[in-house]
Amino acid sequence: MTASGPDRTPTDSRARATAGRYRAAAICIPGLEATCAAELRSLGCKPKPAGPGILEFAASARQLYATNVWLRTASRVVVRVATFRATDFVHLQDHAARIDWSRWVADGFAARFRVSSNDSKLYHTKAIAQRLHQVSVPPSIGEPEQLFIVRIDRNTVTISADASGQALHKRPWRTELGDAPLRTTMAAAILLACGWQPGTGLVDPFCGSGTIAIEAALLARSLPPGGERDFAFRQWRDFEPGSWASVAGSIATARSRDAGSGIGPILASDRDGSIVEAAGRNAERAGVAADIELRTHVVSHLPGRSGPGLVATNPPYGKRVGRRELAGLYGRLGAVVRDRLPGYGLAVLTPDAKLAAVADRRLRSVARFRHGGLPVELFHRPATIDVRPERGQAESAPARPVAGQIP
Repeated sequence: MTASGPDRTPTDSRARATAGRYRAAAICIPGLEATCAAELRSLGCKPKPAGPGILEFAASARQLYATNVWLRTASRVVVRVATFRATDFVHLQDHAARIDWSRWVADGFAARFRVSSNDSKLYHTKAIAQRLHQVSVPPSIGEPEQLFIVRIDRNTVTISADASGQALHKRPWRTELGDAPLRTTMAAAILLACGWQPGTGLVDPFCGSGTIAIEAALLARSLPPGGERDFAFRQWRDFEPGSWASVAGSIATARSRDAGSGIGPILASDRDGSIVEAAGRNAERAGVAADIELRTHVVSHLPGRSGPGLVATNPPYGKRVGRRELAGLYGRLGAVVRDRLPGYGLAVLTPDAKLAAVADRRLRSVARFRHGGLPVELFHRPATIDVRPERGQAESAPARPVAGQIP
């Protein structure tokens, strides 16, 4: 059996691909599948759910490269190498020995296997990795590595080659973090799921290290979320320089746009001056410092602005903050938005629906996932077209969802 990739079709595996196409999968945080699927469709892919946080799709080489560059809510993109059944090490090694590993592991590279097993006769993950090394590529003794993700579910083995390299949520610009930092893919998902429109205002009054504001500026300027980082697929034997040049050209086009062009006012503030300074340095590294206004003050001092726009934020909810204090904080947030940002929508990430209701009873849950080990929900109340509806007047329709802003 050979690996599934362009012009290769395995004979006894379900990991088949048509000529010139990959059977790929985008991995995201469970709960973000709908947003990630919308991004994939904007790139011309047709995603299908394949488990919690997994979206499978067929991709040309260019599409595979573009998903790694432009997906804002995915943590990793992988390519299915092989799928087969194995109930013991003999079957595992027999199938694995038929894979053309050189297709994915370049000269001077080693293989690394990340193994998980569920309800299977093969369950010792370290022993599984050792047996795979015996029939493929030895483990690293200092060489760079190609990651393979091995998932065994009810005795069905799926081996995938990581196309991304470093996880996509690890943005190169994000080197300074505050307490309980929000993952970048979650910040992007908040903006996309709540329909924030580039060109309208964005406010984060609990900005921490600036993640939501920076993701918003990158989205508004159609800049790649990971900047000019490298990817694992560039070392593969069937890497297509021409297809990559096409994708790289779209990056260059995005970077040629003037800073601030088509971008609404983006304000990020926090009560901690040192973390606001760190947010500024993160924005500098991301190349969007000119697009973001940074301020140091408490939420009660948030300046007024006319709409439309969105207040998108991840307020404190740690154990060190008392329940009564949290309720007061959420109440002040809601009051400030109503009084000073009447044309803005509101998006709040919190594990507590009651706290969300304290901020605004019109908030509705639009997504659920885990943050820092806690189950959290994204609550959203859309903006209104009218800046300040009169009492008793029906509010206007919510703004349309934002497009993925992907070239």
